[in-house]
Amino acid sequence: MAKKKQNYYQGRPTSVDDFHRHNRSQDLASSRIDEIALLPLTEKKVVIRALLIEIGTDVDKNDSDPTGDGDQAVISSVEKRDLARHLFATGGDIHDHFASKQVSKFAMACAAGNISVVQSELERVKATASEPLSKSKQMTTLLETRETSMRLSPLLLIVSLGKNLLMPGAQPQTAKLLLKNGASPVAKDVTGKTVAHYGAGGMATKMTLEVTDMCIRAAKSHHLFGKEVKLQNLKTEEMNGKMGIVGGFDPDSDRRAVYLPEDRKEVWIKVENIAFLDEAAMCLPYPLLTDIQDRLKSVSLHELVMPSEFQRTIVDETAEFLLKKHNTSIYTEDCDGCSPIQMASGMGQFFGDRGVVKLVMEAATKKGRDVRKARKQEDRTCANCNDCFDDGGGGMLLVCSRCKVVRYCGRECQVQHWKEHKKECVDLASLSLGVKLGSPSEFDDGLYSATTSLSTGGTFRQRAGSGYKKPRGTKHNEKFVIKCQGLSDACPILIYDQTRTCQFDLRPEQKGFNEILQEIRNEPAWQGRKTFMKASFDKSGVCTVYPEKAGVKSHYTW
Repeated sequence: MAKKKQNYYQGRPTSVDDFHRHNRSQDLASSRIDEIALLPLTEKKVVIRALLIEIGTDVDKNDSDPTGDGDQAVISSVEKRDLARHLFATGGDIHDHFASKQVSKFAMACAAGNISVVQSELERVKATASEPLSKSKQMTTLLETRETSMRLSPLLLIVSLGKNLLMPGAQPQTAKLLLKNGASPVAKDVTGKTVAHYGAGGMATKMTLEVTDMCIRAAKSHHLFGKEVKLQNLKTEEMNGKMGIVGGFDPDSDRRAVYLPEDRKEVWIKVENIAFLDEAAMCLPYPLLTDIQDRLKSVSLHELVMPSEFQRTIVDETAEFLLKKHNTSIYTEDCDGCSPIQMASGMGQFFGDRGVVKLVMEAATKKGRDVRKARKQEDRTCANCNDCFDDGGGGMLLVCSRCKVVRYCGRECQVQHWKEHKKECVDLASLSLGVKLGSPSEFDDGLYSATTSLSTGGTFRQRAGSGYKKPRGTKHNEKFVIKCQGLSDACPILIYDQTRTCQFDLRPEQKGFNEILQEIRNEPAWQGRKTFMKASFDKSGVCTVYPEKAGVKSHYTW
């Protein structure tokens, strides 16, 4: 049996029992974390370790991986995730460790932005470390040793603790120094949080955003770190073909250090001039740092779109940083099946078209516009040779006679492509014929529903399934326009015509739900919340919709 999705972020539990369970879980987690706040550090460490075990953390794996991310398994239940969420929000025992100076000298200097001490420690290790530094255990130990029960690397300490110091130091310069010497920009704490979660969340500052920006850029090429490579396409011809090992990242130039064993020196090279030496050793780049999920499968944008954060100025600035500067995805779903776009288009609508809600909706609009543009481009591209063409110039536009979807620039290309196209032709043909919807009467629970129009104030009351019929004055198999409104894959889609004599809900488990929801999300005019498409009813009373023709026309004003 499929597990039921919980949508606690949006405050829309699927039942009264879910609602009470959610509240109990939140209250209990808050109470338990608050109880450890006044404990002495020695006791607090023991309690936090027990909590980590309770939420499913393999603490033995963490103990055996002092310079790595350790156990990053997804946290399995709502109650455990609430504990992890509150532990992260309070910082665990981070402040206690620093107040009692139970962290390394290097970690203390990094968090405080004491760049002279950091520089001195790096030089001390370099003096005894073997080349290349990316392979040096001494350098890895210095840069990646995890501190406190939250298991923070020095770079993570800068964005977690450094922003709270009364006398801020040179944290951005310190972060640059760490990255240039090979610090990992994708390091995770014990709950899976990255620099982006700490530095670009609800408690972001100008300093943490600056450091996060460096790490975002560094993460794009971090898959090269420690790998054997060769140099290519350089203006200095004698450098091309040289072999080396990739090291740190320079935020000022976006270049990577490459140690050349033959020359026994380190050079700084643009990423596009670096290629893997062995194709078998090739690996994919990391995802965008702000899209990397923690153990709750959430990203920092989830935190910004929480209802309590909507009207804070710093949140709006951080959201602009994530969405406009770095194109963070608004569709990333957490363990509860909730994404930033769902949250913003749900409760966010009550806060008006401003702030973080407006920014998320603008991102949805841009995404929808890009999808529409891509579709139009596909309509002008030959499926075989990929050449673009325009049927307005007098040329013959060929369309597959069966599916009426795939296009060709000529008969020769159509014949050549048939072997590949025939695998999908039948499915495309059925799609162009429309998608038959499941009848709401199959799920009729005998209850009545009321829908209120925000534009007119009118209220429409009907029994579930009773509006599943062709509109007044429409013939059988005659196409008419319907409006489809939906927020997420966990909520029903409201479907109705202009007269409202045809009006019904389409639930997630019914046929056609996914096809319609995809078109709703792709519609730029209403930021992925609603769209129009054609529909018809046959004599047996079955509704067919035509998602491939979805879109908004200027005369659709209802």
